[in-house]
Amino acid sequence: MAYFSPLLSGKALFQSDIVQFSGMAKQIVDHRESFNEEPYWLDNAFVGMPTFQVAVKYPFDMLDKIDKTLRFLPRPADYLFVYLLSFYILLISLKVEKKFAVIGAFAFAFSTYLIIILGVGHNTKALAIGYAPVAIAGVYNLFEKKYLIGFILATLGFGLQINANHYQMTYYFVMLSGLLALIHLFNEIKNKNIDYRKYTGFIGAIVLAISLNSTSILATKEYTDFSTRGNSELTINPDGSKKQNTGGLTREYITEYSYGITESFNLIVPRFTGGGSGDLIDKDSDFFKNLKNYDSESAKIIYENARLYWGDQPIVEAPAYIGITVFFLFIIGLFFLSRINLIWVLSAFALTLFLSWGKNFSFLTDLFIDYFPFYNKFRAVSSIQVLIEFLVPFIAVLGLYNFYKKRNEKIITQKKVLIVGSAFLSVFGILYFFGESLFDFKSNFEPFDQYPEILKMIVDERVIVYKSDILRSSVFVILCLGILYASINNKIKENYSLLILFFIITVDLWSVDKKYVNEDDFVAKSSISNPFKENIFDLEIQKDKSDFRVFEPYRGLTNGRTSYFHKSISGYNAARPQKMQDLFDFYLFKRNYKVLDMLNVKYIIDVDQSNQLELQTNENILGSAWFVEELVSVESFDEEILQLNNIDFKKTAISQNTRNKSYKKDPQNSIVLKEKRANKLIYEVNAISDQFAVFSEAYYNKGWNVMIVKSDDKSIDSKSLSHQRVNYLLRGMEVPAGKYELHFWFAPPVLVTGSIISIFSIVILLLTIGFYFKKSVNV
Repeated sequence: MAYFSPLLSGKALFQSDIVQFSGMAKQIVDHRESFNEEPYWLDNAFVGMPTFQVAVKYPFDMLDKIDKTLRFLPRPADYLFVYLLSFYILLISLKVEKKFAVIGAFAFAFSTYLIIILGVGHNTKALAIGYAPVAIAGVYNLFEKKYLIGFILATLGFGLQINANHYQMTYYFVMLSGLLALIHLFNEIKNKNIDYRKYTGFIGAIVLAISLNSTSILATKEYTDFSTRGNSELTINPDGSKKQNTGGLTREYITEYSYGITESFNLIVPRFTGGGSGDLIDKDSDFFKNLKNYDSESAKIIYENARLYWGDQPIVEAPAYIGITVFFLFIIGLFFLSRINLIWVLSAFALTLFLSWGKNFSFLTDLFIDYFPFYNKFRAVSSIQVLIEFLVPFIAVLGLYNFYKKRNEKIITQKKVLIVGSAFLSVFGILYFFGESLFDFKSNFEPFDQYPEILKMIVDERVIVYKSDILRSSVFVILCLGILYASINNKIKENYSLLILFFIITVDLWSVDKKYVNEDDFVAKSSISNPFKENIFDLEIQKDKSDFRVFEPYRGLTNGRTSYFHKSISGYNAARPQKMQDLFDFYLFKRNYKVLDMLNVKYIIDVDQSNQLELQTNENILGSAWFVEELVSVESFDEEILQLNNIDFKKTAISQNTRNKSYKKDPQNSIVLKEKRANKLIYEVNAISDQFAVFSEAYYNKGWNVMIVKSDDKSIDSKSLSHQRVNYLLRGMEVPAGKYELHFWFAPPVLVTGSIISIFSIVILLLTIGFYFKKSVNV
């Protein structure tokens, strides 16, 4: 709690991503309170989507209950506690003494990247990383032939990771574990002595972890095909060019955030490439003084756009600093590793670093995108560095423990310690004195590239912070070197030296972390409870009690604000519906608003020529549902999305796998929305003859059911009714003549399937834990 001390005074951390998320999640929260049920569907964003990747509570979710129990502290201190506890469990499970385990837990938890993701609200990522050490503890114990406890820890660790719902982080740590398994297997094949229990336990733990999360995984798998994470059915781009279909995300999108090769020095020198992209030049600098030579308006523009950061990424909150003190101990720790573990650590470190470079090391990145299973489902390749942020403190503390406990074995001598220290200082010396010859201190995103005088002033400031932080790292190396050298010569007692090292590590990491996540980021709790402010247009729109949607074009497709106050066609989710993204790219991005008529967008809030907000009313909306006069068949998804620009939505609907058909228009025909909640819709139908109805709701065939209910309460079997996708995105169906109600409700079968698997998995895990404790008692 000390790091997030404002929590004690009733404040809350402002997390930008969580603010946007709250817009998406508001309808879900309101639905739970109003109907005491889980909706599993929302319609306040993207014309509708499952809640599986937003905020969802699944039945029989034992791991969620464990997670909620562990996270009893206020956010985000609860996530920091998970970091600390999980890493502590890892080290204790390996028989490391408690005092060393505490140092290791702090070294891991206060790695700058892990603090930064809490600052911006990447909570699911933080939770997945937080439980990773428990998973690795299990795998490590399995390969140390502690089969039962290894299996249990691996199952719980991977299970809680998956439950956090950030599969990218889980994927990376499974890669890390798999690499260890392969190295062990290769070694045992070489020695003709394969211990199958290790690999059975490893695979079994992952399978059981998946099974415990079966509902979530199955639901996510179903939704992936519907989302931007899946494979687009289109073969053309909005400009008509041929679309490159990768079966996942595009190569450019995957590698947009690629860590720079030079930027990798940020791991041990925090502002090697200037820090974060938002870091401003100090107002006490020569640069700031020289701005007096410009008029006030120009000086303001120059200062606000002068970036200290000169790395390769378009935006970066802060350097991924792991601590020079921790890294120094990591190098010491390598001396104590067995051959197998040394191969594992070094190969994992190198592979992680190379993959984090993304497009800057395209050969390896392209190889993984093209051939490594599921790698092309994830973006921001630089985030794979979480494996380094785990490995370095892990090996550092194991090394520190062995340094003190195996001094008599002379594994590491005074000479070796001095050589390591000298190597660090020599590298820093070269970088300090020859840095201006080695680097140009310029990025690919220089706003003042055409103004050499201004750019030179900025470069001079970059050099200053570069040299300053190299000196900073050098001082910390000297301090660590001094403590270790004194300890190896018995000049200082173990407990005192550990206390000093703990202090040095904490100061090293804490001082960098506090530059990026500090007291200034905390706000009153009311600001979090009510993250968006209503404007006069929101209030005006809310007076309209009919069913409609709102669009704010100037905010784009990705924003959670509109969804907080209204039903919207935009939203905030990385796995948003693919077809809504396509409609945006083909029409709305180009400000072709014709499709808004079928999307029931009645109000448009946009900026006028004077950059002031204005409210526009769409008089052409077709409402919640309507009858069309003809159903027209199209041959492909390409034709379907292009034909939207040519048809009259009021009269015509288009669809694949259907036949052309006309319907008789009659003034007495009507279809009216009678009742609506997120997961249930009731329409009143009055049709003189068979009609084709179009519903302004997103089509999703993995759980939406429909049936007719007549006024005498005798229902037609719902299995005999079905609906189809029309107009690329929406629902449509032929309805029979008559007067009745049409009921839609969302009940995805995957929930039943997943629940059954989850129950069996819980029983297996509990029996295994019971057997372990019974065996321990007997021993």
